[in-house]
Order: sequence, then C-alpha cells, then structure tokens
Amino acid sequence: MLSHYHTAIDPGGENNSHASMLRMVGFNKRVLETGCASGHMSEELRAQGCQVVGVEVDAAVAEAATPWLERLVVGDVESDVLWGQLDGDSFDAILFGDVLEHLKDPLRALRSAVKHLNPAGVVVISVPNIAHADVKFALMRGTFPYAESGLLDRTHIHFLTKESLLDLLREAGLVAVELQRVTVPIFETEIGVDRGGASDEVVGALTDDRESLTYQFVVKAVRDDGARALDELSADMVALTDQLVDARKRIEILSHELAVLQGQHEWDEGEIARLKRQTNAVKKLIPPPLRRILGKRFSTA
Repeated sequence: MLSHYHTAIDPGGENNSHASMLRMVGFNKRVLETGCASGHMSEELRAQGCQVVGVEVDAAVAEAATPWLERLVVGDVESDVLWGQLDGDSFDAILFGDVLEHLKDPLRALRSAVKHLNPAGVVVISVPNIAHADVKFALMRGTFPYAESGLLDRTHIHFLTKESLLDLLREAGLVAVELQRVTVPIFETEIGVDRGGASDEVVGALTDDRESLTYQFVVKAVRDDGARALDELSADMVALTDQLVDARKRIEILSHELAVLQGQHEWDEGEIARLKRQTNAVKKLIPPPLRRILGKRFSTA
C-alpha cells in the first residue's frame, strides 16, 4: 500500500524539497530516514549508494519501502521505545522530511535523534512555511482551509516559520549550516485562494516580507559543539541566504520596472511613427507652391 504522500522524485530538480534533501544527505552515507512512508525517498537514497534504516509509524504503508531499506523500525519517533530499538546505532545523516510538523513534541524527537548522530553527521529537515502569503491571505478572509496535504495538511500539529525552525534546532543542540527555500508564487498554492479584487496595496503588503513566497524550508544542520565560531558561521550563513533572497526580489522588481519602461518606450515610438504619418499626410494636402514656401521658412528658422 502506497502512502498518499508517495510521489515521483526528480533528484536533479530545482525548487524542489526532495532534490535539496538528497543533495544535502549526499552519497554513500548511513541514513536514518524518519517517516519513510512507502519509500519514495528511500529508493532515491539507495540509488545514491546510501544504506537506509527507515522509521515509520504505519507498518502497512512502510511495507512498500522495505526493498530499499537495510532495516525497518515501526514506531513513533516521539517514543522512547522506538529509540531504544536503535540503541548502538549511529548515522551519518538523519532525515526528517516533512515530519516535524506532524509531531506533538518535535523537540523531543530531534534531541533523541541527535544521540544517534555521528560526530561529523548531519540532520536534514524540510518543513512547510506557515507564513506563506497564501496562508496570510486566507486568514485575512477569515478562512483556514485544511486539506489532505500541503501547507495546511489536516494532520499538521506544529506550524513553523524560519525563525521558529532555527530556534527548534538550537534547542536540540544543532546549528544550521545550509538553508534552502522552495518557493511558490502568491495565489498558486493548493490552498486555492484567489485575488478576488484585492488591491495592489494589499497584495504588496502580503508579499513584502522575505519569506512570503517560501513554501518550504530545507535545512542541513550539524551538532553545536559549543564553539562560538560555529554559531557565528551559522548566523552568517542564514544572513547570506536572506541577502540572496532580498537581492532576487529586488531583481524581480527591477525587471518589472524595466518591462514597464520598455512598454512605454514602444508606445512612445508608436506615437512618434503615428505623428510622422499624420504629418506626411497633411503635407500631401498642401499645394506644392505653398509647400515650397513653408519648406524655405522652416529651413531658415
């Protein structure tokens, strides 16, 4: 039985959380994949030469993932019983792909996971961004449309922003060393909100903040070894990614302004051509002697 979250994955895709997670995990690693479901990520990890231990609460769904798993552990990542089954196991990468938002206590799960992380290992996480402009637009209209999947999946218990995700990592003893964003334009998510006569000012306000079009955050984190330099490196990394997002947004604004100016230029050239045609048409109506007199007058002016 396939999970309803099962999907085809393009490992080389852009603006795609699965592709970003696969790249962050890397090749030939021993991976603990939490929430492996029916194995759509497990299969791709195996193709990258990884050994994968899968964790899934739904045994019937996880059965489909077993061809790509070294081992399947059935249980709840918030349970000490599950982590007890992994005593003595350690991993190069631990993957929480769209898992934390479904947990009652994601911090507890992360802290348990870190105990099984190799010293040079990474934790890779993807979570939806509750601050996407479509969610804010829906709230502005007094709705919160739950769905079977997506930003407002009805099984989500925690709703995260970039800041709350980074806080969660810090509390778990981790620091982010890479942050990627999957973006979706306003009015184009599965939430299904439409502009419906909203003014440019309202749309501008909804999309003004840096993360308004971020659909998912994908983060690679490492253990916080207590060194100030590492913490500063993480802060610098996040600041640089923020600056990149701001620069891209500015480029989009400038590109729009350039398109407007180009349109105005084309309109002006059309008007000049039209006026020239009108001038030539008027000239043809003027008798030749008068045209010669006018021509001399204009040439000496």
